Amino acid sequence: MMRLTKVELRRLFSRRLTTVALLGALAVTGLMLFGAFTEAKPLSAPEQAAQQAQFDQAKKDWAVNGDQQIQSCLDAQAEQQKLDPKANFGCNQMEPNLANWGKPVAKFNQMMPNILLAGSYLLAFVAFLVGAGFVAAEFSSGSMANWLTFEPRRLRVYVSKLGAAGLGLIPVAVAVLGLLTAGSWLIVDHLASTAGTTAKVWGDLALMGGRAVALAVAAAMAGAAMGVLLRHTAAVLGIAVGYLVLVEGVFGQAFQGARPWLLQLNFNAWLQHGATYFAQTCKTDAQGNYNCQGVEKVLSFGHGSAYLGLLVVLTVGLAALVFRRRDVS
Repeated sequence: MMRLTKVELRRLFSRRLTTVALLGALAVTGLMLFGAFTEAKPLSAPEQAAQQAQFDQAKKDWAVNGDQQIQSCLDAQAEQQKLDPKANFGCNQMEPNLANWGKPVAKFNQMMPNILLAGSYLLAFVAFLVGAGFVAAEFSSGSMANWLTFEPRRLRVYVSKLGAAGLGLIPVAVAVLGLLTAGSWLIVDHLASTAGTTAKVWGDLALMGGRAVALAVAAAMAGAAMGVLLRHTAAVLGIAVGYLVLVEGVFGQAFQGARPWLLQLNFNAWLQHGATYFAQTCKTDAQGNYNCQGVEKVLSFGHGSAYLGLLVVLTVGLAALVFRRRDVS
């Protein structure tokens, strides 16, 4: 089995699609680091002068109209509290404050989780694409039938291909996440602030990175299994894009109560060790008025783990059954 897996690893990295996908991942990583640079870059001297001028003008306007603005805010808040007793418009925080004016100082411990989340999605997509293309190309070219003449035990071939797809993405995922983390640290340390980056923060980032690597491995294996089922890379990508547009985009927005059973929110729950989302809750009050408001809900880490794990197991198991029984020619 190890010999087969080593052979499959060499074949994986010899494919053009793998090379193109990895170069694309590197390019997107560079764009993400440029985004971190843009976010961390402080305002230039002319921009700071313009910001100060705008703040001074806002203070002058507040001195003249501040009392009226507060009263208008309180009136609107009181009106909203008839529907939602907890409504708070923050009327006591309306006065302009230079500390909250303009571009805030970027902080590494606040930026990095979002950067890792975006990098995790990038890796999952690249892994799924590479896994699907690696196996589907074997069927499209007819080389799968030739390969089975040398190794007729189909289950061993299947396991070696999925194993190679998963193992091959581990160093790629580690390298991309390491580059994002090191690059972001250097950028923020030079341009903004790394204060507050405690040992606990580093520990949380390391755990999130580990989960991102595991997600990339699972995505590569799921992509390879889909390649076995559909036998064409274009078909796998078509289904993936269709799911993202129709299910996540259209269905997920129209029926927000179904979001806990869709991929994206479970991805977030796995990567962030739990995720929050908003769902519309509508009801008729005592006066007969029909009102809707967003309610924050939590999707647990356990739910996301079980959902994604079961999905991968079912996909891999179904593909194994099909591969053992279906003609490959």
